[in-house]
Amino acid sequence: MNTRVRKSAFRTLATTVVLAAATAGLAPIGAIATADAAVNPMVAHARNYLGTTQGQCKVFVQKIYAETHANTLGTGYYQAYINAGYHRVAKADVVPGDIIQETDSGAHTTGIHTAIVTGDPAGVDIRVIDSNFVASLKVGEHTYNPDAHAASKGGVAYYWHKG
Repeated sequence: MNTRVRKSAFRTLATTVVLAAATAGLAPIGAIATADAAVNPMVAHARNYLGTTQGQCKVFVQKIYAETHANTLGTGYYQAYINAGYHRVAKADVVPGDIIQETDSGAHTTGIHTAIVTGDPAGVDIRVIDSNFVASLKVGEHTYNPDAHAASKGGVAYYWHKG
């Protein structure tokens, strides 16, 4: 399924969930991007850890993946995503539940970061949930520009989608 069709179908599903909640007398908690994220099990589960100490970013993403999938993500920094059935997509094509992986110039010692996408990209910034970014070793949800952040450390950002 092409990305445009996938995103459209995802938004339609999210809108249906929001409308169903509204007609059942439940008030949606935010904009449609929040409803999009609530449909994704990785995002919904990761939000249970907001404000808690979970350690390094990649370890947190591995934990969330293992708790929401039948297998584990693995330990390799790049190959683990491929082995788990992910493929790279363009930044403009990410959807909630996709993974952002920043890498440095090759040593994987400085300027690397891993996050779970919680909202569609809006301009250069993407809404994510991660650990060890908003506070030392703590889980937070925020917006940032992964491309600029990675470039400032001599690296690049990769965007991974499962399926």
